[in-house]
Amino acid sequence: MEPLLFFLKGIAAGFVVAIPVGPVAMLCIRRTLATSMISGYATGLGAAVADTIYAIVAAYGISFIADILFTNNFWFRLIGGVILCLMAARMLSAPPTESKAQDTGKLFGDFVSALVITGTNPITLIAFGVIFTSIDVATAGDRYEWAEALIAGVFVGSAAWWVLLTGLTAICRRWVRELSLTWINRISAFVILACGALTVIAAIAPESAIGSLIALPKSAGQQ
Repeated sequence: MEPLLFFLKGIAAGFVVAIPVGPVAMLCIRRTLATSMISGYATGLGAAVADTIYAIVAAYGISFIADILFTNNFWFRLIGGVILCLMAARMLSAPPTESKAQDTGKLFGDFVSALVITGTNPITLIAFGVIFTSIDVATAGDRYEWAEALIAGVFVGSAAWWVLLTGLTAICRRWVRELSLTWINRISAFVILACGALTVIAAIAPESAIGSLIALPKSAGQQ
């Protein structure tokens, strides 16, 4: 019975962590509208896998991986921010609509881009740590079957959110004309560019107002 409970709580945790609207959500929406639902979900799946990796670290309390993430926080943020800025620039220069052919390489690129963006954000690890504690699953690492059930639930919950977001976007797609898609493309690009710029600033100037605003808790980095 306990594994089932951990699985259900994992679904809730994965769903909650995935919900906040950020650069990956904007990419998912934009790619669903411009290309296809499959392209949008490939993007969301990349984020779900990254969430699951962080959930593994949080569930098992793998301290050496957590130390690597926090010690190299500067490089993770810098690389992630630069990638976001480059993606935004590409979106601004690209036409609002893209080929609807389901090229395997293109879908893999959609998957990897979201995996990298989410994976270079150590704050996700803190989010899982806080949520796991609040829903009383911080002891999941004590037994493998509990941890496995929790981690599987996180993946299902995160993936479910991306299915929901992609599906809702696909439903709205029929009412989106080319002019509207152009503006959606521009707005998405500017949001992603802003996220990238803020991430780079936080990495380069951690003592600045922006750096302090999105800084990692000191206690987490010291553990």
